[in-house]
Amino acid sequence: MQSTITFHGGAGSVTGSNFLLDTGSEKILIDCGIQQGTKEAEAANAKPFAYDPSAIQFLIVTHAHMDHIGRIPKLVKDGFKGVIYSTEATRALAEPLLRDELALMMHEKHPRNTDAPAPLYDEANIERSFALWKGISYHEQTPLGSVTLELLNSGHILGSAIAKFSRDGKSIAFTGDLGSGNSPLLPLCEEPAGIDYLVMESVYGDRTRNDTDRKERLENVIEEANKRGGTLLIPAFSTERTQDLLYEIRTLMQAHRIPLMPVYLDSPLAEKITDSYLAHPSYFAQAIQDEIKQHGNIFKFPQLKFVQSMDESRQLEHLPSPKIILAGSGMAQGGRVVGHEERLLPDKKTTELIVGYQAAGTIGRRLIEGASSIKLYGSDVPVRARIEQIYGYSAHMDGEQLLEFVNKIHTSLKKVFVVMGEPAASTSLVQRLRDYLGTNAVAPDAGESATIEL
Repeated sequence: MQSTITFHGGAGSVTGSNFLLDTGSEKILIDCGIQQGTKEAEAANAKPFAYDPSAIQFLIVTHAHMDHIGRIPKLVKDGFKGVIYSTEATRALAEPLLRDELALMMHEKHPRNTDAPAPLYDEANIERSFALWKGISYHEQTPLGSVTLELLNSGHILGSAIAKFSRDGKSIAFTGDLGSGNSPLLPLCEEPAGIDYLVMESVYGDRTRNDTDRKERLENVIEEANKRGGTLLIPAFSTERTQDLLYEIRTLMQAHRIPLMPVYLDSPLAEKITDSYLAHPSYFAQAIQDEIKQHGNIFKFPQLKFVQSMDESRQLEHLPSPKIILAGSGMAQGGRVVGHEERLLPDKKTTELIVGYQAAGTIGRRLIEGASSIKLYGSDVPVRARIEQIYGYSAHMDGEQLLEFVNKIHTSLKKVFVVMGEPAASTSLVQRLRDYLGTNAVAPDAGESATIEL
């Protein structure tokens, strides 16, 4: 039988993952995320869906990042009444993330931002979304009409999954985002063997990261920031990146490899996400599960302080240095980190550490590209701080790992669709898949459809 895939989001761009699998009997969405990073993205998120949400029977969520879940309540608002499936951990993480995004859209965290667009959804849409949302286990065979769904661990964040669909001996897998294997918290990514078609990410499809010594790099950056006597500011995604950093800072301090200094987690959302992590220990790597059984909370240490109110956040700059501040968002594009940047970037004693992918146009991207000033809250803020970057904290496979991922399963593949990357990254990965593996690989355009045997 034939099915059709339409690439409604995540084709030709990193964010906005949204793919429609039409089996002829069922219409199944894979992810429903927001686009991020630009004013154009905000306008795109507000547009009507290119399909009828009420005609969709199932939505499969690969993992709880906003570029994969951020428009789910809007989908419900616009008529979706089907069933949402993900792992239990993804469902648990998605709820605080979507509520926090609503708070951002309602200007609760951006009192000086007067030109933000109207919210995409409201509280009732969130409630309705979770009434439709069911958590399932890895490798559980879940019937979706004429096809069967199986979730495999993608190793990207807690509960992240590769979504595999099978029918009549044929199968297709959507990778979501693939973990690089460098998180101390998570098991390694699984490989969907024997599949016919693959829709795969390509965030780092055109580059190789050399930060295999990321813990040592982090140690060096912290020691240097301590010598400078200022603040080490780390914009960090609330999900996964913050937990990795807390765990490794805790480990370094306990081993006396870095000076003891206050560590402020200035993100109530990240605190909630950390609690959700601890509530789902079975999704951790076995070594971490064993550590939790022996020692309890793996993120807690005496130097760690949680910051709740905005007043407390504003007072952090006045507290003695050296100190470390972790704050959202991870691309320095919004959230409390922007207020810290406004006050700290002009200070030569400040170090800002970038620890993840930075989309084109974001503040984080401009900082690592060497911007001498950044416009924040309508004013130009000079950048005198030291800007550091550690690629090794990315939760994505790099180009070599993506190539090897396909190499392990490519003998059965009829076609690979390369998505979720900037055009240069996707095109580079497509060429390497063709040249090195002889794989039939393409990078579809946004809105393009493809017919497959499924």
